[in-house]
Amino acid sequence: MPLRLKLMLGIGTLVALAAVSLLGLQLVTLADSLGSDAVKQSQLAGQQASSFLSDHVNQHSKDRATPSTEEETRAVWRDIVATDPDIPITLERMMALSRSLLEINIADEQKKILTSSNPARVGMPMATLEPFSVWEHMSLYRRVIDLMGGSTDYEFTVPIGAVGGTDPIFTVQVVSSHVFLGGALKPVIRQLALISGGILLVSLALTLLLTQNVLRPLRVIEQTIDRIAQGNYGGQQPESGMAREFAIVESKLNLLGQEFRGAREDAVELRHNMGALLERMATQVDVAARLSAISKLTSGVAHEIKNPLNAISLRLDLLKARLEMPHDLDKNVLDKEIGILAKEVTRLDRVVKTFLDFSRPVEVHFAELDLAGLAREVCSLLAPQAKAANVELRMEGSAPARMRGDADLLRQLILNLVTNAIEAMKNGGHLDVNVAKAQKGVMLDVADDGPGIDPKVREKVFQLYFTTKPGGTGIGLAMTFRAVQLHNGTIDFKSESGRGTTFHIEFPEAEVHAAEVHA
Repeated sequence: MPLRLKLMLGIGTLVALAAVSLLGLQLVTLADSLGSDAVKQSQLAGQQASSFLSDHVNQHSKDRATPSTEEETRAVWRDIVATDPDIPITLERMMALSRSLLEINIADEQKKILTSSNPARVGMPMATLEPFSVWEHMSLYRRVIDLMGGSTDYEFTVPIGAVGGTDPIFTVQVVSSHVFLGGALKPVIRQLALISGGILLVSLALTLLLTQNVLRPLRVIEQTIDRIAQGNYGGQQPESGMAREFAIVESKLNLLGQEFRGAREDAVELRHNMGALLERMATQVDVAARLSAISKLTSGVAHEIKNPLNAISLRLDLLKARLEMPHDLDKNVLDKEIGILAKEVTRLDRVVKTFLDFSRPVEVHFAELDLAGLAREVCSLLAPQAKAANVELRMEGSAPARMRGDADLLRQLILNLVTNAIEAMKNGGHLDVNVAKAQKGVMLDVADDGPGIDPKVREKVFQLYFTTKPGGTGIGLAMTFRAVQLHNGTIDFKSESGRGTTFHIEFPEAEVHAAEVHA
């Protein structure tokens, strides 16, 4: 929402709340004043009617025969009140005391109206209404609502009895209706509403003019920021007539624009330098990854060579010691020791030849192929071996997984992983092979529920000659690792003791690999 509209709404709301509050306060004050006047006028009218009635009855009683009993006296008084035409005229004149008075009634002991300011009420029973004392004790809010509604009538009664008597002979009832008071309030409400509306409109007009003048410097500052964001860093002089505070902000923005231009030029140069640095780092990381792969493959070779060399060194020391003692020479012992030496030399020769064959450059023949199809071929080939080992071999992922690679190397890779998994599950189990599309290529998962890999040897599983199987060569996983490297892929595994192992391999999208030239 624009700031100008927010200011207008905010100021308009404040003015409206102030106008409504003043209107409400005025209404409450006026309603309370009208109500209090109505109570006082009703009490005054009742007292005047009571005094007039007492004097009028006493005066006209002298013109009649003196009654002998109290009952006859009451009958004479009732007759005077009921038949005298001056009483209703006087009661009607008393109605002018207040605009809220509805009628004044005079009733006998049986609450039958003898005379009234309203001739239609004569002879009818006097209605029982809420006394004014109840209305006076209401809350101010309730009294205002009652005056606005104007649907309730209240009464003020004055009993009149004989001198020395205990029971009233007449009852003067003054009835007040708030309909008349509500009618008096409505013109005042309309007038106050018009005044409040006028004040609200004037305040909105003034707010519009003020916001135009106040927000104009902000628009200038906004234009300056847009100009700097678009690359126009030239400073401009602040507008004449702009407030000093806004002029200072405008000048500082122009200064910041000049500094931002320099910072932007430095950032462009830094980004260019960072790009070159990242390219060099990527090359170094690639070299480091390849060196790490070579380290994994050769660390096992060093261990395999060290063992025969230690054995040869030990046997040579023994032979040297025996040669120094001619009397202790035994041809059979010498032949045995020389046989052991020959065996260790043969073993060492086999290790070196295997490593040379393994590390000899391999010519990789890349072509478009379906990795899922290769996996299905291997699973079909090893199905009898899996069945004999009581292993349920399941192939998942029927969709083609196209990539560029060497079919023979990849087939051997899958064969090594599946064979190792079958041999690891001595008591049978489930073996799942899944080939699917990855985020940036294709993936291969080989998951078994065998015993898992011991955490102590997990970092050695891809080392050449490392094995945990009796009679194992320790070449299978190393060859698998080399095949993944030749295809610029990644290999990893997750293993949990007693719950199996999952090997996860990812190959890049079909593209020309560096290994296509020579691996």
